[in-house]
Amino acid sequence: MDENLRRVFDQARPSPEQKEAMLRRLLEPERKGKPMRKLKKLTVVAIAAALMVISCAAAVVTGIDQRLLDYFGASPEQAELLFPGAVPVDVTAEDNGATLHVTQVLMDRYNIMIVADFTAPEGTVLDMDEENDGIDRGFGGMEWSMPELLNEAEEAIDLNQSWSWHTEVLDDGDPLDNHLTLLMRMELSEGIQPDWNISGMSLHNNDLVRYDPQLCQYVTVYSGDWSCQFPVTWQDMGQIVRVNQVAGQVDGVDISVTGLYLSPMTLQVKLERAEPVALRSDDAKPGTYIRWISALNVDRVTLTTKDGQTVPLIELGSTGSDQDLDIAFRMEEITSLEQFLGGTLTLRVGDGSVDVPLDGLVPAESVK
Repeated sequence: MDENLRRVFDQARPSPEQKEAMLRRLLEPERKGKPMRKLKKLTVVAIAAALMVISCAAAVVTGIDQRLLDYFGASPEQAELLFPGAVPVDVTAEDNGATLHVTQVLMDRYNIMIVADFTAPEGTVLDMDEENDGIDRGFGGMEWSMPELLNEAEEAIDLNQSWSWHTEVLDDGDPLDNHLTLLMRMELSEGIQPDWNISGMSLHNNDLVRYDPQLCQYVTVYSGDWSCQFPVTWQDMGQIVRVNQVAGQVDGVDISVTGLYLSPMTLQVKLERAEPVALRSDDAKPGTYIRWISALNVDRVTLTTKDGQTVPLIELGSTGSDQDLDIAFRMEEITSLEQFLGGTLTLRVGDGSVDVPLDGLVPAESVK
């Protein structure tokens, strides 16, 4: 396979929307397309001050940034479930009159979330085109701003796996002022490895940008360098299910589920084809690879608790090779893993279906 193409497949983890766009471009090769990718000032000062006090108090009590809890819609009881993966941070980087203040890291094995405030001088309009949900935005674009996990020697850890990096602008009520609340998300297809001995993170934050679909290029919203480094520790708050079951067929080939990971916020599913997809050869069938990497989506997954309640999921994206596929989902509601003991995960692949009992959950840290 061409080395550049291999690099794309190995490193890029497309979201469902990005996969649809890829498929459209494959089906319409003549079409020119480029990749796609928000509590601010209340008018009543007294209300704003009261809300600030409440928010700060809640953050102190829980140890988790209130805006992150709001993102998940988490109650104080649910917030406790996230404690093992929560790392408070207080690091500020300044450049060109603007500051970036990193306040929180939340981690499980497959997902790392970072909360930060970006504040430019008064009168600056930070237009991140927040109404356009499909565009990429953040620092320098997805690939150039990819953070580094650091080992005990403060050296960058070689991830050696597929990854994705996204930045969301959380709604703060005023999308055209001088302040942004940023939620940065890093997703790993193989997850954090127990022998990495993570001691910190390094963020590469050069130039605040957004993708302009009209110009088909990134545009700079505010220039500068807010790169920073800070210590973090990692404790896996998830559990795994050891499984190897055929879930169905795609193009006549058996597809097996070979791994499940659950944390209070994440579901990760691993699938494997009985034989590899022919990517580039005379034997390659049109659409085979697309059908393979689209074998499972949020509409074909049902996660049920021991009480029979279905937990709604949001698909984060997938990474596929010629034989292995990793699909990540975020739970719409923070859920205790105890609720899944006695529950099931139903996967529908092709015309087949498999119910995986979740009685066998074991701590992920026990798996090397």
